[in-house]
Amino acid sequence: MTIPKHQSHRYTRREALGLLGTAAGAGVVAASTGTLAVEAQQSFTSVDPPTFPAGALIRTLQGDLDPTELATGATLFHEHVGREDVDLAVEELRVCAFDGLGCIVDASTGRRTPEQVRDLNAIADRSEVKIVMAGGYFEDIGFALYPVRVAGMSEDALVEELVTDATAQRWGAFGEIASSLEMRPDERRVHRAVARAHVRTGLPIFTHTPHESCPSCAMEQMDVMEGQGVDFSHVVIGHMATIRPEHDPLGTHTAIARRGAFIGLDTLGHEMGRSDIPAAAKVRMVQDLLEAGLVDHILLSSDMGNVRQFNRFYGHGWASVLMQFVPKLRFAGVPEETIRQILVDNPRRFLAFVPKA
Repeated sequence: MTIPKHQSHRYTRREALGLLGTAAGAGVVAASTGTLAVEAQQSFTSVDPPTFPAGALIRTLQGDLDPTELATGATLFHEHVGREDVDLAVEELRVCAFDGLGCIVDASTGRRTPEQVRDLNAIADRSEVKIVMAGGYFEDIGFALYPVRVAGMSEDALVEELVTDATAQRWGAFGEIASSLEMRPDERRVHRAVARAHVRTGLPIFTHTPHESCPSCAMEQMDVMEGQGVDFSHVVIGHMATIRPEHDPLGTHTAIARRGAFIGLDTLGHEMGRSDIPAAAKVRMVQDLLEAGLVDHILLSSDMGNVRQFNRFYGHGWASVLMQFVPKLRFAGVPEETIRQILVDNPRRFLAFVPKA
């Protein structure tokens, strides 16, 4: 059952009209209280509800959820929600809810400051979109390095810090856990530590592989984590939409699925500075996976945190998958039931875990 932190938000007339100005064409219905409620312009609902283990839950900042409660609304497993401008993030999430978003995972690329934790909780307190906080450490040479303190920590100390932060801050996942084109010894150590923290807590994991197309990176990450006893049914190997056509994306995707993990197609719906793969090629990736019978292993997200791509400016923000990429899947003939399975049922299978003492 839900353990709520706040009451469901009802839009005032001014808020509703402001939202209409951002997303024209919304249906508006009068509530008995005299306020206005904005109806979502599209709905994503469960197709074939998964069976979850006894005691499984999805940990959000608004409370622990029974996984069956996320049967309505798309879930995106890798986004960047936290920011100092809480009002802007809340506004954006309201528009994204109008576009069909129900739950979003906030990825971390380093240990959050107390202020960042405070701001993300403030966003969650005012949002009807459920927010899952994820955490971990990120290194991808040429893009970002570990802080000096992390590079000098022992593996055991990393495990303890990860478990402590996950408990204190109510994480619902570890992520995004990154590695470079050539995995370095310190990256292996961090991946082992995250894997051990996963075994200790049960929390799911999602990873980052370099955007420059790195099939071997996916296999290296899995090899390191497998050695620590990770349950791959709660692991997503990320940025698999950045595998270039000449590198046989389906071969890599199939290898990931055969080992039990999810294939994270999480660079969708907007331009990526380090990966110039057309959206049409990414649609083809989804079609190839469906033809290979791997629908149960597909997860979608955008990995979007650029304010200039928010609805206030020139994009669809965190709903870019729903508003930019999903229509392309529909045009390509992907059935609506399949789209709903990928956006509703698959993510909650990934996120639902049984907490360990």
